[in-house]
Amino acid sequence: MASFGQASSRPRDALHSASGRLYKFALVLTMNEDLARALLRSTFRSLSSRKNFAGDDRDHMIDAFRRMYALWSSKLAEDPSIQNKCQPDSRLFAASFGRGAQAGGAHFAKFMASLPAPQRAALYLVYGEGTSYDEAADVTAVNMLALMRFLARGHTALLASIDQQAGAGGANRSEFAIDPPQVQEQAA
Repeated sequence: MASFGQASSRPRDALHSASGRLYKFALVLTMNEDLARALLRSTFRSLSSRKNFAGDDRDHMIDAFRRMYALWSSKLAEDPSIQNKCQPDSRLFAASFGRGAQAGGAHFAKFMASLPAPQRAALYLVYGEGTSYDEAADVTAVNMLALMRFLARGHTALLASIDQQAGAGGANRSEFAIDPPQVQEQAA
């Protein structure tokens, strides 16, 4: 027999169990820890009324990603300069680089920040979360052709950045430097 309140806490528990995945998506969108936390809180408030949320259910996670993306898009529409007010946090990517993590993380953060938010979201959803192209297109509210362009341009910009560094003799990750306007031009 369930105790009082147990049935109503299951969706909340499922939402909190999915918070790690949602927080990573918020970091990809905002590129800043403080903004990501605020976006995660807003998403939780938006999803808190949902009675049947299950963090392990793919449809529910896609809905959560969709809501988070919509919240971020509306925030950017209200204040387009919000991302310019906060610098990308290189510590967000330090764990994936090991030795020389701060330098590598700074390079990767600068590269990711130079990409438009829809492109970052598409790259993360397809390659980080393993969503299908249809699901990623649904979350980012673009058609399939636009999603494929986001992915291809992201690959092209990353390869151009790496090739530029390798050609300049900068094989050491700590020497990577990215010119964001140049990356944005190649990603466009």
